Amino acid sequence: MIFDDFENILALFVTIVGLLSCLFKYIEIPRRGYLYLVVFFLSSFFSDYYWTIYTLVMHYNPNVSEFLAYLGWSVGYVFLLLAVLHIRKEGAKRYFHPVILWPVLTNACQFFIYIKYGGIFNNLCQVGITTAIMIVCMQELMYYFKNKKSGAAFPYLATLALLFTILEYGMWTSSCFFWNAGFLDPYLYCTVISSLILITFAWAMEKDYAAESEQAPGKSGAELRFQTIFQTVVSVVIFSSCAGGYIIALKIKDSMPETDVGSEASDSIVRVLFAISAILILFIIFLLYEIKLHYKTASTKQQDMDEGRRSRFNFIFTIVITLGLMVFAVVYNSRILYDASVSGIYEDGKDVAITTATDLENYLTVAETTLRVAADTIDLMVQNGGSSQDILKYLTDQTRMQSKQFDENFTGIYAYVNGEYMDGSGWVPPEDYDPVSRDWYRTAVEANGEVMIVSPYVDAQTGSVVITVAKSIRDGKAADPNEFSVVCLDVIVNHIQEVTEQVDIAGKGFGMVVNADGFIVAHRESAYNGKNISDVYGSDILEKIVGTGNGSFDAVLNYEECTLFVHPIMDQWYAVIIVRDAELFESVHSQLAVNILVSLVTFWLISFFYYLGYKNEQNYGKKVEEMNMQVVGALAQAIDAKDTYTNGHSSRVAKYSRMIAARSGYSESRQDEIYMMGLLHDVGKIGVPDEVINKPSKLTDEEFEMIKKHPVIGSRILGSIKERPKLATGARWHHERFSGGGYPDGIAGEEIPEEARIIAVADAYDAMTSRRSYRGVMPQEKVRSEIEKGSGTQFDPRFAKVMVSMIDEDKDYSMREK
Repeated sequence: MIFDDFENILALFVTIVGLLSCLFKYIEIPRRGYLYLVVFFLSSFFSDYYWTIYTLVMHYNPNVSEFLAYLGWSVGYVFLLLAVLHIRKEGAKRYFHPVILWPVLTNACQFFIYIKYGGIFNNLCQVGITTAIMIVCMQELMYYFKNKKSGAAFPYLATLALLFTILEYGMWTSSCFFWNAGFLDPYLYCTVISSLILITFAWAMEKDYAAESEQAPGKSGAELRFQTIFQTVVSVVIFSSCAGGYIIALKIKDSMPETDVGSEASDSIVRVLFAISAILILFIIFLLYEIKLHYKTASTKQQDMDEGRRSRFNFIFTIVITLGLMVFAVVYNSRILYDASVSGIYEDGKDVAITTATDLENYLTVAETTLRVAADTIDLMVQNGGSSQDILKYLTDQTRMQSKQFDENFTGIYAYVNGEYMDGSGWVPPEDYDPVSRDWYRTAVEANGEVMIVSPYVDAQTGSVVITVAKSIRDGKAADPNEFSVVCLDVIVNHIQEVTEQVDIAGKGFGMVVNADGFIVAHRESAYNGKNISDVYGSDILEKIVGTGNGSFDAVLNYEECTLFVHPIMDQWYAVIIVRDAELFESVHSQLAVNILVSLVTFWLISFFYYLGYKNEQNYGKKVEEMNMQVVGALAQAIDAKDTYTNGHSSRVAKYSRMIAARSGYSESRQDEIYMMGLLHDVGKIGVPDEVINKPSKLTDEEFEMIKKHPVIGSRILGSIKERPKLATGARWHHERFSGGGYPDGIAGEEIPEEARIIAVADAYDAMTSRRSYRGVMPQEKVRSEIEKGSGTQFDPRFAKVMVSMIDEDKDYSMREK
């Protein structure tokens, strides 16, 4: 079983690591290949989770249907097949070589071995899907070997998936045979090697994507922190679910002793583990959906949220997640601490009750032994014909000796023998005293020779509680053969009272001793001695004490919640310790309070440092943004400097573009983005000769073609800036026409990005309101007329209308080159 446990734990651990690796990759960038691998590992987790935990707890395999047992693994193979099909090279899809069919021959032979040990459906499913996987992988490998000199990329995932499935067949085949020793079983080695391969699946998929030049886009610090939080949450949830499932399974097993196959306990464990794994899988699927939605939203909105807002959102999200994890940790640790502390307190209480009962039993045993010796001696004296005077003398001597030798509380030994009452203490009963009617006589006779503790009573003269230990002896001389003689020992409960007064649990609570009738033999408050416990603490308290016998129970005494610890004394009395819950759990609550306080301080410190990091990032981001704007502004000035007649053109276009964007309802972050696009919209002119740009006369067709290249040149320059991929938008398409016919791509309408349509209006406006070699600044009315004329043809009507309204508001014609 050691090897089986090792293999099961290894399989589950590798499945979790593989799942997290692929999930982390998918969180970084949601590619379909990673998604297929995530589902592959999730499906395997569905089977590995319950199987591993169940075998660790129960030490035998779960009794479930074959379909259910292999469902997770079968579904996993389907998604592994989808993963290798997804990443397969385009050329490999149409490639064929006879060697790729060898899995069909070998797997068909092994299928007939497996069919003896499993169901047809499961074997057909698993052998069929894995054979398809091996064929696709072989196709990739054969294609690579044929074309590697031509630069074909090595198929990493296909190679590893092929090795994995081969090792799976090694495991399945070896399990069909008996192996004398675990180290000789190939199953162990196939498991270890295949596990190492599984861990590398995410790496292999990344390598295959890299070969296709699908590099992940750059991430901001806030985005990376957002991803880190997601990864941390998922890791904590998965590993906590594994630990929680194991603990729950153990508790179920402990609560139900009968755990044979098919029993209620084993069925309950399987159901609970299935439920936990299903909930965990649903959680991860929900997470995948949220990740996909996150990227889709970012793509749709073109990441409308600026870096500051993203950073603020991520800061809040980080604090919330940290708080959630902290609360979970506090609750979990507090629960463990509380359970451990309460368990320790209860154990201490039971130990004190046992110790008290043992002490009192030892004391009463001395009294019982003393009485037994006296009773046996008197019985012998009676049998030997001893006189009443001899018996009385013996009782008197024993009373005096027991008081001195053992305990001064042993106040007297007396007897009823041969119909005559004799008292060793010298007490002379009144004439109407009838010993046979007394409790001590009846109790002793009913015990039929056993030593009994008679129900205590309160001495009328001293006020002390007195107990009587009695034993009957058969009276051989009596006329009635059923008539008995009885010997008794009276004991004052002073010692029992002293022991009771000292009883507590770490200085908390108090003790008492009661008999089965509810008579309070001893109590820390001696005023309660001799009273019935029902009169002091309620009518149902005695029933609970007797019903508990040995242990503890909760009760409300004097309007306070209390815990009572009980232990029997010689099966006739009960040692009872009463502690108020508020007092009993005071230290526990203090520890919990300290734990919570420390956690709150820790959370505050973490939040404080997060906040410092957040503010530093904000400040750094602002400085970087300012620096970027300075660099972009300097670059725009350099661009404008190439053209003698367009000084300040880029900055004015940027300003007008921002104004149009603001009036069109764009967010402040998009306004800033459009402003930067406007500054760099003519960056491509760097690649156009100065003599062409500054030519005062009309351009030739060849020269105009050079000018028309500047959008493409600009988009190439700005496209290399990975952190701001949209910068190239304005540079490439600001000369496109809304009705078509523009350059460089000739696109029209909604095909032209909104930012480029805005810059196109602003660019045309500034061109008309700036000096040129062949004219001065155009009149404002003429400019307005040209904008209206170009609406719907050259310009987007929406943004042309905004530009016209800006012109109408510019009464002083300040929006022009000065």
